[in-house]
This record gives sequence, C-alpha cells and structure tokens, in this order.
Amino acid sequence: VKKYYQLQRLHPAGLHADWADKLHDQLYVSEHTQSTHEHYLQVVLTTIEPQGGHKGSAYDAYEYTAHSHSFLSDQVPSVRVTFDLSPIQILVREISKPWYHFLTTTCAIIGGVFTVAGLLDALLYNSIKMVRKVNLGKQT
Repeated sequence: VKKYYQLQRLHPAGLHADWADKLHDQLYVSEHTQSTHEHYLQVVLTTIEPQGGHKGSAYDAYEYTAHSHSFLSDQVPSVRVTFDLSPIQILVREISKPWYHFLTTTCAIIGGVFTVAGLLDALLYNSIKMVRKVNLGKQT
C-alpha cells in the first residue's frame, strides 16, 4: 500500500509563506506501511543593508538548507521536521567601489599584458638566434 503526504505549510509563525518554498508542495511517497520521513532544516539569519540606505532600511531574511530522507521504522509511520537554528548571522552590506579601483585594475591588466608580451618576445628572439647559430655550425 503506497501512502502519500504533501507539505502545505511549514514555517514558524510570523515568517512569510515564501520562506517554505524548498519543501512547499513536495510530494513524498511511502512504499511501506511503516515508513518514516525526516526533514532536517538548517536555518541562518541573513541581514541585508542596502547601499545608501539609512539604518532602518536593512531587512532580515531567513535562508535555509533542507535535507530529506525516508527510512523504515518499527514505530507508527510518521513525519519528523527538525529545525537547526544557527547561532551565526550573515551580514551583507552593499557598498560601491571607489573610482580609483577601476584605474588600478586597468593599469594592472595593461602591465600584465606588457610583461607577458616581453617574455614571449625574449623567448622568440633567443630561439631564433640559437637556430641561426646551429645552422651556421657555431653552436658548441
């Protein structure tokens, strides 16, 4: 006998329903009558501070990773949902790069191209010089 269940609403009170999007409307099938389905959610609070916004414009978002698996048990079939709330908070600040960052990056790229071109030129020059010596019989 196959049994099915579907997660409709899985989020703590006060959080928006979109928070449950990873497990929302997922269909889980029990192949055996004593199947247990376990869902493990690791939750991290992320605070985002937009660029140029004042202190009150920051907003919080809960990000999570969901792991699900099924196994046979000797007990009544069940669904277990475990939340692991992380003590660590992620803080994302949007900042702009200063104008001179573009200038220094451009100079670094030009300098790198110049250096590689110089190395290739020296390698090619010395290779041609050695081939000419070998052709003239002056190579020792």
